Amino acid sequence: MREVFNRTPTSRADVAKKLGLTKSTVYNIFTKLANDNLVYDIGQGNSTRSGGRKPVLTNFNAQAGYTINTKINQTTISCMTNWLDGSIVNYQEFPIDGKDASKQLLALYQAIKLSTIDNADLMGISVAVYGVVKDNRIVKAMNRDLVQYDLVQILQSRFNVPVLLENEANLAALAIKDFSGTSIQDAVALSLSDQIGVGSIINGQLYSGRNSRAGEIGFAKYYGLGNKSPLPLEDVGSDQAVFKQIQDLKQTSVVIADIRRWYDLGDEIVQEVLKNFETSIIIILQNIFLLFDPEKVVINSRVLQAIPETMKYVEKKLSEVIDHEINIEVSDNVGSNSLLGGCSMITRKILELPDANLQFKNRTIPTVGD
Repeated sequence: MREVFNRTPTSRADVAKKLGLTKSTVYNIFTKLANDNLVYDIGQGNSTRSGGRKPVLTNFNAQAGYTINTKINQTTISCMTNWLDGSIVNYQEFPIDGKDASKQLLALYQAIKLSTIDNADLMGISVAVYGVVKDNRIVKAMNRDLVQYDLVQILQSRFNVPVLLENEANLAALAIKDFSGTSIQDAVALSLSDQIGVGSIINGQLYSGRNSRAGEIGFAKYYGLGNKSPLPLEDVGSDQAVFKQIQDLKQTSVVIADIRRWYDLGDEIVQEVLKNFETSIIIILQNIFLLFDPEKVVINSRVLQAIPETMKYVEKKLSEVIDHEINIEVSDNVGSNSLLGGCSMITRKILELPDANLQFKNRTIPTVGD
Protein backbone atom coordinates (compact mmCIF):
# COMPACT_ATOMS: atom_id res chain seq x y z
CA MET A 1 0.00 0.00 0.00
CA ARG A 2 2.83 2.38 0.84
CA GLU A 3 4.57 1.67 -2.47
CA VAL A 4 1.41 2.28 -4.51
CA PHE A 5 0.57 5.41 -2.47
CA ASN A 6 4.00 6.97 -2.97
CA ARG A 7 4.84 5.80 -6.50
CA THR A 8 1.45 5.95 -8.23
CA PRO A 9 1.18 4.95 -11.01
CA THR A 10 3.23 1.80 -10.56
CA SER A 11 3.09 -1.83 -11.61
CA ARG A 12 2.90 -5.14 -9.80
CA ALA A 13 6.28 -6.10 -11.22
CA ASP A 14 7.94 -2.89 -9.95
CA VAL A 15 6.48 -3.35 -6.47
CA ALA A 16 7.59 -7.00 -6.37
CA LYS A 17 11.12 -5.97 -7.38
CA LYS A 18 11.28 -3.04 -4.95
CA LEU A 19 10.07 -5.05 -1.95
CA GLY A 20 11.74 -8.36 -2.82
CA LEU A 21 8.46 -10.26 -2.90
CA THR A 22 7.30 -12.93 -5.32
CA LYS A 23 5.03 -11.80 -8.13
CA SER A 24 2.27 -14.16 -7.00
CA THR A 25 2.29 -12.65 -3.51
CA VAL A 26 2.13 -9.11 -4.92
CA TYR A 27 -0.63 -10.05 -7.38
CA ASN A 28 -2.72 -11.49 -4.52
CA ILE A 29 -2.27 -8.33 -2.44
CA PHE A 30 -3.14 -6.10 -5.41
CA THR A 31 -6.32 -8.12 -5.91
CA LYS A 32 -7.32 -7.51 -2.31
CA LEU A 33 -6.55 -3.76 -2.58
CA ALA A 34 -8.61 -3.58 -5.77
CA ASN A 35 -11.51 -5.35 -4.05
CA ASP A 36 -11.26 -2.74 -1.27
CA ASN A 37 -11.44 -0.01 -3.95
CA LEU A 38 -8.03 1.36 -2.95
CA VAL A 39 -6.29 0.78 -6.30
CA TYR A 40 -7.35 0.62 -9.93
CA ASP A 41 -5.63 -0.25 -13.21
CA ILE A 42 -5.16 2.53 -15.77
CA GLY A 43 -3.63 0.72 -18.74
CA GLN A 44 -0.29 -0.58 -19.92
CA GLY A 45 3.10 0.96 -19.46
CA ASN A 46 6.21 0.62 -21.63
CA SER A 47 7.99 -2.71 -21.87
CA THR A 48 11.65 -3.01 -20.92
CA ARG A 49 14.48 -2.70 -23.46
CA SER A 50 14.66 -6.47 -23.65
CA GLY A 51 11.01 -6.57 -24.69
CA GLY A 52 8.46 -8.79 -23.03
CA ARG A 53 4.95 -8.16 -21.85
CA LYS A 54 4.02 -4.57 -21.13
CA PRO A 55 3.29 -4.02 -17.41
CA VAL A 56 -0.18 -3.08 -16.20
CA LEU A 57 -0.03 0.29 -14.44
CA THR A 58 -1.98 0.78 -11.23
CA ASN A 59 -3.03 3.98 -9.46
CA PHE A 60 -3.83 4.63 -5.83
CA ASN A 61 -7.53 5.47 -5.66
CA ALA A 62 -7.34 8.75 -3.76
CA GLN A 63 -11.08 9.28 -4.16
CA ALA A 64 -12.05 5.98 -2.57
CA GLY A 65 -13.03 8.21 0.33
CA TYR A 66 -12.22 11.46 2.07
CA THR A 67 -11.37 12.87 5.49
CA ILE A 68 -12.55 15.99 7.30
CA ASN A 69 -9.86 17.73 9.30
CA THR A 70 -10.71 20.44 11.81
CA LYS A 71 -9.22 22.84 14.36
CA ILE A 72 -10.97 24.45 17.31
CA ASN A 73 -9.88 28.11 17.51
CA GLN A 74 -11.09 30.77 19.94
CA THR A 75 -13.79 32.19 17.70
CA THR A 76 -13.88 29.90 14.67
CA ILE A 77 -13.68 26.29 13.54
CA SER A 78 -11.17 25.69 10.73
CA CYS A 79 -12.30 22.87 8.47
CA MET A 80 -10.58 21.16 5.54
CA THR A 81 -11.87 18.28 3.41
CA ASN A 82 -9.20 16.05 1.82
CA TRP A 83 -9.04 13.08 -0.49
CA LEU A 84 -7.01 10.12 0.78
CA ASP A 85 -3.80 11.31 -0.93
CA GLY A 86 -4.00 14.61 0.97
CA SER A 87 -5.34 16.67 -1.95
CA ILE A 88 -7.55 19.49 -0.70
CA VAL A 89 -11.20 19.49 -1.71
CA ASN A 90 -12.13 22.65 0.21
CA TYR A 91 -11.17 24.79 3.20
CA GLN A 92 -13.53 26.97 5.24
CA GLU A 93 -13.75 28.88 8.52
CA PHE A 94 -16.98 28.58 10.50
CA PRO A 95 -17.89 31.03 13.32
CA ILE A 96 -18.45 29.91 16.90
CA ASP A 97 -21.51 31.56 18.43
CA GLY A 98 -20.28 32.01 22.00
CA LYS A 99 -17.35 31.08 24.23
CA ASP A 100 -18.77 28.03 26.03
CA ALA A 101 -17.35 24.61 25.22
CA SER A 102 -20.85 23.45 24.27
CA LYS A 103 -20.96 26.22 21.64
CA GLN A 104 -17.58 25.09 20.30
CA LEU A 105 -18.82 21.51 19.99
CA LEU A 106 -22.00 22.60 18.25
CA ALA A 107 -19.98 24.69 15.78
CA LEU A 108 -17.59 21.77 15.25
CA TYR A 109 -20.46 19.38 14.50
CA GLN A 110 -22.08 21.83 12.10
CA ALA A 111 -18.75 22.53 10.34
CA ILE A 112 -18.16 18.81 9.77
CA LYS A 113 -21.72 18.27 8.58
CA LEU A 114 -21.49 21.15 6.11
CA SER A 115 -18.15 19.87 4.79
CA THR A 116 -19.34 16.40 3.77
CA ILE A 117 -19.25 15.42 0.09
CA ASP A 118 -22.31 13.97 -1.65
CA ASN A 119 -21.84 10.53 -3.21
CA ALA A 120 -18.47 9.95 -1.52
CA ASP A 121 -17.50 8.08 1.66
CA LEU A 122 -16.39 9.97 4.75
CA MET A 123 -13.68 7.73 6.22
CA GLY A 124 -12.28 9.67 9.19
CA ILE A 125 -12.16 12.92 11.16
CA SER A 126 -9.27 14.69 12.86
CA VAL A 127 -9.52 17.49 15.42
CA ALA A 128 -6.65 19.84 16.32
CA VAL A 129 -6.85 21.61 19.67
CA TYR A 130 -4.81 24.20 21.51
CA GLY A 131 -3.91 22.13 24.54
CA VAL A 132 -2.76 18.69 25.64
CA VAL A 133 -4.12 15.48 24.15
CA LYS A 134 -3.28 12.09 25.65
CA ASP A 135 -4.68 8.70 24.59
CA ASN A 136 -7.01 10.46 22.14
CA ARG A 137 -8.64 12.55 24.86
CA ILE A 138 -8.26 16.24 25.72
CA VAL A 139 -6.64 16.63 29.15
CA LYS A 140 -5.93 20.36 28.93
CA ALA A 141 -7.39 22.99 26.63
CA MET A 142 -7.49 26.74 26.05
CA ASN A 143 -11.16 26.48 26.96
CA ARG A 144 -10.99 24.50 30.20
CA ASP A 145 -14.59 23.31 29.96
CA LEU A 146 -13.73 21.37 26.81
CA VAL A 147 -11.91 18.78 28.94
CA GLN A 148 -15.16 17.45 30.42
CA TYR A 149 -16.43 16.27 27.01
CA ASP A 150 -15.49 12.97 25.37
CA LEU A 151 -15.08 14.54 21.96
CA VAL A 152 -14.16 11.30 20.20
CA GLN A 153 -17.27 9.48 21.43
CA ILE A 154 -19.51 12.43 20.53
CA LEU A 155 -18.25 12.65 16.95
CA GLN A 156 -18.04 8.89 16.38
CA SER A 157 -21.64 8.44 17.51
CA ARG A 158 -22.80 11.08 15.01
CA PHE A 159 -20.64 10.27 11.99
CA ASN A 160 -19.72 6.60 12.57
CA VAL A 161 -16.07 6.96 11.46
CA PRO A 162 -12.70 6.94 13.29
CA VAL A 163 -11.88 10.22 15.08
CA LEU A 164 -8.39 11.29 16.18
CA LEU A 165 -7.49 14.27 18.38
CA GLU A 166 -4.07 15.93 18.64
CA ASN A 167 -2.35 19.12 19.72
CA GLU A 168 -2.34 21.61 16.85
CA ALA A 169 1.43 22.29 16.92
CA ASN A 170 2.11 18.54 16.81
CA LEU A 171 -0.09 18.26 13.73
CA ALA A 172 1.67 21.21 12.11
CA ALA A 173 4.95 19.31 12.64
CA LEU A 174 3.45 16.24 10.93
CA ALA A 175 2.52 18.47 7.99
CA ILE A 176 6.17 19.51 7.58
CA LYS A 177 7.22 15.86 7.38
CA ASP A 178 4.39 14.56 5.21
CA PHE A 179 3.62 17.43 2.81
CA SER A 180 7.09 18.87 2.09
CA GLY A 181 7.75 16.56 -0.86
CA THR A 182 11.17 15.65 0.55
CA SER A 183 12.39 13.28 3.26
CA ILE A 184 12.58 15.24 6.50
CA GLN A 185 13.68 13.43 9.67
CA ASP A 186 14.08 16.29 12.15
CA ALA A 187 11.79 19.32 12.06
CA VAL A 188 9.97 21.69 14.38
CA ALA A 189 6.69 23.57 13.98
CA LEU A 190 6.42 26.71 16.09
CA SER A 191 2.83 27.87 16.47
CA LEU A 192 2.33 31.47 17.59
CA SER A 193 -1.36 31.84 16.76
CA ASP A 194 -3.76 31.69 19.71
CA GLN A 195 -1.16 30.16 22.03
CA ILE A 196 2.54 29.24 21.76
CA GLY A 197 3.24 25.60 21.04
CA VAL A 198 6.09 23.54 19.61
CA GLY A 199 5.62 20.32 17.66
CA SER A 200 8.74 18.21 17.07
CA ILE A 201 9.61 15.50 14.57
CA ILE A 202 12.67 13.56 15.81
CA ASN A 203 14.14 10.76 13.70
CA GLY A 204 11.04 10.82 11.55
CA GLN A 205 8.61 10.39 14.43
CA LEU A 206 6.38 12.84 16.29
CA TYR A 207 7.73 13.41 19.80
CA SER A 208 5.14 14.32 22.43
CA GLY A 209 6.87 13.32 25.68
CA ARG A 210 5.89 10.99 28.53
CA ASN A 211 2.79 13.00 29.48
CA SER A 212 2.07 14.33 25.98
CA ARG A 213 3.11 17.79 27.18
CA ALA A 214 6.29 18.29 25.16
CA GLY A 215 6.37 21.67 23.44
CA GLU A 216 4.27 23.66 25.92
CA ILE A 217 6.99 26.31 25.91
CA GLY A 218 4.56 29.23 26.00
CA PHE A 219 4.18 28.75 29.76
CA ALA A 220 7.90 29.34 30.38
CA LYS A 221 8.47 32.60 32.31
CA TYR A 222 11.23 35.11 31.61
CA TYR A 223 12.34 38.51 32.89
CA GLY A 224 12.89 41.42 30.53
CA LEU A 225 9.74 41.23 28.44
CA GLY A 226 8.39 44.66 29.27
CA ASN A 227 7.37 43.83 32.84
CA LYS A 228 9.10 44.00 36.25
CA SER A 229 8.03 40.47 37.18
CA PRO A 230 8.63 37.40 34.98
CA LEU A 231 6.03 36.93 32.25
CA PRO A 232 5.00 33.76 30.41
CA LEU A 233 6.22 33.93 26.82
CA GLU A 234 2.62 33.39 25.76
CA ASP A 235 1.66 36.79 27.17
CA VAL A 236 3.93 38.64 24.71
CA GLY A 237 5.04 36.20 22.04
CA SER A 238 1.79 34.97 20.51
CA ASP A 239 -0.27 36.65 17.81
CA GLN A 240 -3.17 36.84 20.23
CA ALA A 241 -0.98 38.63 22.80
CA VAL A 242 0.16 41.18 20.20
CA PHE A 243 -3.44 41.95 19.23
CA LYS A 244 -4.56 42.19 22.86
CA GLN A 245 -1.73 44.49 23.95
CA ILE A 246 -2.20 46.89 21.04
CA GLN A 247 -5.98 46.93 21.51
CA ASP A 248 -5.60 47.65 25.24
CA LEU A 249 -3.06 50.41 24.69
CA LYS A 250 -4.93 52.08 21.82
CA GLN A 251 -8.40 51.41 23.25
CA THR A 252 -9.76 50.31 19.88
CA SER A 253 -10.39 47.12 17.97
CA VAL A 254 -7.45 46.01 15.83
CA VAL A 255 -7.02 43.89 12.69
CA ILE A 256 -3.75 42.72 11.16
CA ALA A 257 -3.86 45.43 8.47
CA ASP A 258 -3.87 48.07 11.24
CA ILE A 259 -0.73 46.64 12.78
CA ARG A 260 1.00 46.62 9.40
CA ARG A 261 -0.01 50.25 8.75
CA TRP A 262 1.07 51.45 12.19
CA TYR A 263 4.36 49.61 11.82
CA ASP A 264 5.04 51.39 8.53
CA LEU A 265 4.22 54.73 10.20
CA GLY A 266 6.69 54.03 13.03
CA ASP A 267 4.00 53.95 15.71
CA GLU A 268 5.77 53.80 19.11
CA ILE A 269 3.14 51.57 20.77
CA VAL A 270 3.30 48.99 17.98
CA GLN A 271 7.10 49.11 17.93
CA GLU A 272 7.31 48.45 21.67
CA VAL A 273 4.84 45.55 21.54
CA LEU A 274 6.66 44.01 18.55
CA LYS A 275 10.02 44.43 20.29
CA ASN A 276 8.88 42.13 23.11
CA PHE A 277 7.27 39.82 20.54
CA GLU A 278 10.63 39.52 18.75
CA THR A 279 12.49 38.91 22.02
CA SER A 280 10.14 36.06 22.89
CA ILE A 281 10.65 34.45 19.48
CA ILE A 282 14.44 34.75 19.82
CA ILE A 283 14.33 33.03 23.21
CA ILE A 284 12.23 30.18 21.84
CA LEU A 285 14.17 29.68 18.60
CA GLN A 286 17.62 29.69 20.15
CA ASN A 287 16.48 26.99 22.57
CA ILE A 288 14.96 24.96 19.73
CA PHE A 289 18.14 25.07 17.64
CA LEU A 290 20.49 24.47 20.55
CA LEU A 291 18.45 21.56 21.93
CA PHE A 292 17.20 19.82 18.77
CA ASP A 293 19.39 21.05 15.86
CA PRO A 294 16.48 20.52 13.42
CA GLU A 295 16.73 20.47 9.63
CA LYS A 296 13.89 22.94 9.41
CA VAL A 297 11.68 25.15 11.58
CA VAL A 298 8.34 26.37 10.24
CA ILE A 299 6.61 29.21 12.12
CA ASN A 300 2.85 29.74 11.97
CA SER A 301 2.13 33.39 12.76
CA ARG A 302 -0.19 35.97 11.23
CA VAL A 303 1.95 38.78 12.65
CA LEU A 304 5.19 37.47 11.13
CA GLN A 305 3.38 36.80 7.87
CA ALA A 306 2.14 40.41 7.73
CA ILE A 307 5.39 41.97 9.00
CA PRO A 308 8.24 39.81 7.66
CA GLU A 309 10.75 42.54 8.54
CA THR A 310 10.62 41.34 12.16
CA MET A 311 12.17 38.00 11.15
CA LYS A 312 15.27 39.76 9.83
CA TYR A 313 15.98 41.09 13.31
CA VAL A 314 15.25 37.69 14.85
CA GLU A 315 17.61 35.91 12.45
CA LYS A 316 20.34 38.49 13.08
CA LYS A 317 20.17 37.90 16.83
CA LEU A 318 20.10 34.13 16.37
CA SER A 319 23.29 34.30 14.26
CA GLU A 320 25.07 35.70 17.34
CA VAL A 321 24.27 32.49 19.24
CA ILE A 322 24.19 29.77 16.56
CA ASP A 323 27.33 29.42 14.45
CA HIS A 324 25.92 27.39 11.56
CA GLU A 325 23.31 27.87 8.86
CA ILE A 326 19.73 27.50 10.03
CA ASN A 327 16.55 26.91 8.05
CA ILE A 328 13.58 28.97 9.27
CA GLU A 329 10.42 29.43 7.26
CA VAL A 330 7.34 31.54 8.03
CA SER A 331 4.38 29.60 6.71
CA ASP A 332 2.15 31.02 4.00
CA ASN A 333 -0.69 28.80 5.24
CA VAL A 334 -1.04 29.75 8.89
CA GLY A 335 -4.55 28.36 9.24
CA SER A 336 -4.14 25.10 7.38
CA ASN A 337 -0.85 23.46 8.43
CA SER A 338 -2.30 21.63 11.43
CA LEU A 339 -5.24 20.53 9.27
CA LEU A 340 -2.85 18.94 6.78
CA GLY A 341 -1.12 17.18 9.67
CA GLY A 342 -4.51 15.97 10.89
CA CYS A 343 -5.18 14.66 7.38
CA SER A 344 -1.98 12.60 7.33
CA MET A 345 -2.61 11.28 10.85
CA ILE A 346 -6.17 10.06 10.23
CA THR A 347 -5.33 8.76 6.73
CA ARG A 348 -2.58 6.55 8.16
CA LYS A 349 -5.15 5.07 10.53
CA ILE A 350 -7.61 4.46 7.69
CA LEU A 351 -4.95 2.76 5.53
CA GLU A 352 -3.55 0.88 8.56
CA LEU A 353 -0.09 2.35 7.94
CA PRO A 354 0.59 4.16 11.25
CA ASP A 355 4.37 4.46 10.87
CA ALA A 356 4.81 4.39 7.09
CA ASN A 357 6.70 7.13 5.29
CA LEU A 358 3.86 8.41 3.10
CA GLN A 359 4.26 11.27 0.63
CA PHE A 360 1.02 13.26 0.62
CA LYS A 361 -0.09 15.64 -2.13
CA ASN A 362 -0.26 19.33 -1.22
CA ARG A 363 -2.62 20.47 -3.97
CA THR A 364 -6.25 21.46 -4.42
CA ILE A 365 -8.50 19.12 -6.37
CA PRO A 366 -12.23 19.95 -6.07
CA THR A 367 -14.98 17.38 -6.37
CA VAL A 368 -16.07 16.36 -9.84
CA GLY A 369 -18.65 18.86 -11.10
CA ASP A 370 -17.32 21.84 -9.08
